[in-house]
Amino acid sequence: MPRTSAHRQLIVDYLNDNGPVSDPSGRATAVLKEAVGYDKGDAGFNQLIASMEKEGQIQREIRGKRTFRISSASGAPAAVAPVRSDGAQDIDYDELAAALLARTAQVLSSSHEAAEPAGWARRRIDQLEARIDELSRELARAKADAKAAADERDGLQGQLEAASHNLELLTDQQRAKGSRAAQRLGSDEQALLYELQGHRRRSAGRGT
Repeated sequence: MPRTSAHRQLIVDYLNDNGPVSDPSGRATAVLKEAVGYDKGDAGFNQLIASMEKEGQIQREIRGKRTFRISSASGAPAAVAPVRSDGAQDIDYDELAAALLARTAQVLSSSHEAAEPAGWARRRIDQLEARIDELSRELARAKADAKAAADERDGLQGQLEAASHNLELLTDQQRAKGSRAAQRLGSDEQALLYELQGHRRRSAGRGT
């Protein structure tokens, strides 16, 4: 007997032996799935229950999208797979297609969930690499600006030193010229010059 037919018979036997399965929250299908030990996905079991109801093997009480009660149909036929003339059993292709569809959806969902973190990590790495490049360019510009400022400072320092040296030379030259001019005066003229300088200092003192 194919596994699907075995599940059908197990469900019918359970309902006949234990009575209807009810759940006030509308989860009777999940309760029945757990009770009979169905080891496939929820989509496959839902499809199986819907197919059994359509064939008159069970009855469901449905309100909205929830199932509140599942019971065995009165006089329901045993869930035995039909036998062809060659002795082989027919395959329920609808149930097989539903099971394959549910499995495919599960695999695709798992693949998407696995690919999403990898894609996020790749995007994050690209963002960090772009930020690093930007910071590297800003650092290069800052170094260039600092070098230009240092060169300008060194240039100004050199100009200041040269100006100070020239000022010292001019001061020395002025002193030398004054000394040579005084030396060219005679003793009487030098005495008169000193007297005039003293008189100027005394006059400046009285003025203050």
